[in-house]
Amino acid sequence: MASVWVAMSGGVDSSVAAARLVGQGHRVTGVTMQLLPEGDEPGRCCSTDAVRAARRVCDLLGIEHYTLNMRDAFEADVVDPFVKAYASGRTPNPCIACNDRLKFALLLARARTHGAEALATGHYARIVSDDIGGCWLHRARDPAKDQSYFLYRLAEPAIESVWFPLGDTTKAEVRAEARSLGLPTAERPESQEVCFVPQDAGSFVAARVPSAGSSGPILDEHCERVGTHGGVGRYTIGQRKGLGVAGGPWFVSEIRPATNTVVVAHGSPVPVISIALEDVVWRDAACARVAAVVRYRSDPIPASVTPTSDGGALVELDLPVAGVAPGQAVVCYTGDRVVGGGVVRATR
Repeated sequence: MASVWVAMSGGVDSSVAAARLVGQGHRVTGVTMQLLPEGDEPGRCCSTDAVRAARRVCDLLGIEHYTLNMRDAFEADVVDPFVKAYASGRTPNPCIACNDRLKFALLLARARTHGAEALATGHYARIVSDDIGGCWLHRARDPAKDQSYFLYRLAEPAIESVWFPLGDTTKAEVRAEARSLGLPTAERPESQEVCFVPQDAGSFVAARVPSAGSSGPILDEHCERVGTHGGVGRYTIGQRKGLGVAGGPWFVSEIRPATNTVVVAHGSPVPVISIALEDVVWRDAACARVAAVVRYRSDPIPASVTPTSDGGALVELDLPVAGVAPGQAVVCYTGDRVVGGGVVRATR
């Protein structure tokens, strides 16, 4: 049996993950990363309320629970990059950054320092070994809950020490198991998508970067002014709602932070077939044909991938797709296996 740290968010998934490992006889310690300020609203992931919920579960399971104050790291590695990217007209995914930089880097390093052999989480994904002993991230059994998209940056050597106890389980089964065990988190609702954004991302960004909340011109594709925006930080590429421009339909085609300008075009976003990626993680150098997922829960699209001289990659889609914006993640699969992915730099 192994010594395992379980990252406990205070939700039902990590609670059942911990319970399963205890039931298997492992030496389990529950650990909650405290990422948000004191006094935040109940029910949010990694909040003060979540810490209390995780502690109650650990008490019921008879295991130790520790809280790690990781607010500074969260601010520096997740929140600040999110704000800067949004203010520059990009559409980042902070959950990917949190998994990559905090859970499977900082938290895993602390677990190893304290003698733990593995770090487990309540994510819906699977780690599968190949014929030569390599470990690969795979989709979960439950397609409706699969979270491999958010975990695509998980690679060796970290992946060898990560466990996903719920990878072969559906959400309904997890809820039922939590009820049968009498876990206090059995009916706890799903956490919101971006845990640190209390309302809308635009207002959050504007509060931290005043220039991103300053009003300015909305121009059409002919450089004619058609409206006034409430700050470039309140808009994303492809956005169609809440533009306040008459004579639609319109969509945001470009954001120009340097001139505090939002550019809109008439109709619908133009589908793209070519996506240039940066900050690439690629684990299978021989793989050129993949199924590309351009946003969470979108349908996989057959594609070809070519590495570029700058360390990035070019994804050529077999079918055009709309709504791909700089800053989003594209994750590439062969079957259920994640072979790599990266951040959208440009599209064509």
